[in-house]
Amino acid sequence: MRIRHATRFARGSAAAAGLLATAAMGAGAFDGDWAVSLTCPPTPDGAYSYNYQFPAQVKDSALHGEHGREHEAGWLVLDGTIGPDGNASLRANGLSGAPNFAVGHVDRLTPYSYEVKAHFDATSGTGSRLTARRCDFVFSKP
Repeated sequence: MRIRHATRFARGSAAAAGLLATAAMGAGAFDGDWAVSLTCPPTPDGAYSYNYQFPAQVKDSALHGEHGREHEAGWLVLDGTIGPDGNASLRANGLSGAPNFAVGHVDRLTPYSYEVKAHFDATSGTGSRLTARRCDFVFSKP
């Protein structure tokens, strides 16, 4: 009986250690500096295409990136969490730039926000804007 109990304990401890190691790897597996490319093609209402390049950082699986300067036209901030499986739900918030580049040709400095669905692996990722206009994100880890 003692041997059976010790064997069960050892198996349980090994399984728990394996789960902890997997969780620890997943928690920060994407941490570090990333380069982000955002491309939005022209829209049917005549909004011009544009491309932003900006840096982002991931710490403890939380992504934060920023293009431009806060409170200025064309500013964008991207935040969200990357899951251990690489799936991410991100949120973009910003202020519109020149009206010719915005859906509906809204005035400069009009606040906007949208959701981004993304997927990451160890050194790259892709994502898509989910509303208003098609925009594609490409993430790369230098």
